[in-house]
Amino acid sequence: MRLPQDWEKFLESVLDLNQFYEKLDHFLAQFPTILPERDKIFNVFYLVPPEKVKCVLYGEDPYPRKSSANGVAFWDAEIKSWQDKTVGNSMKNILKALLVAHGLATYHTPIARCREIALEHGIKSPDQLFQHWLNNGVLLVNVALTYSSAKDKKKHFQFWQDFHQALIKALGQLEQKPYFILWGRKAQQFEPLILKELHDPEKIIKNGHPTFIHQFLKAEMPDFSTFKEIESKTGFSWL
Repeated sequence: MRLPQDWEKFLESVLDLNQFYEKLDHFLAQFPTILPERDKIFNVFYLVPPEKVKCVLYGEDPYPRKSSANGVAFWDAEIKSWQDKTVGNSMKNILKALLVAHGLATYHTPIARCREIALEHGIKSPDQLFQHWLNNGVLLVNVALTYSSAKDKKKHFQFWQDFHQALIKALGQLEQKPYFILWGRKAQQFEPLILKELHDPEKIIKNGHPTFIHQFLKAEMPDFSTFKEIESKTGFSWL
């Protein structure tokens, strides 16, 4: 339950790591169950080294299921194929938004049809898709890196605030500033801090959370997809 060494070195000037780890151990000890499992809490940092970060995609908190939470925001580890039925909405709405961005669907396309389109066009599997994002320097991280129960959500969001302040400050010192993609209100609370560090509003891409289709896509604009702006700015196809 520790960050990899390259990230520790990257953060050491903005975060007292010994103190942080001590507080983290104490914080998590109060909960009988933690998601993701402790050895996966910092999983995404093992998959994207700091010097490779091209953009940071902020979500809310981990999936509340052991089979789903893997330490990478939005990646439901339980879903191996787009034909698999999902418990939550985020993965299927992300798929639809990607298809809309590439002219393969609209807001009004039923999700069952989106699954068929993914199969017909040989779209990457969920695992392949998220690995593609990670390989292109997308740091997929939640506002709360841990979850224990619905009633404790506020505690987790509060605990991780200092970590994210340090993370954003350190990333803001990179010569090539990353984009920050903020999905949902929890993530968008970081906007003032990001602006303070980067001084560039063009580096921030905001959208609703993919759990809610009416926030993530727009019925009145059937061809709208946040991935159009994301792909234009980050310079690679997210599909």
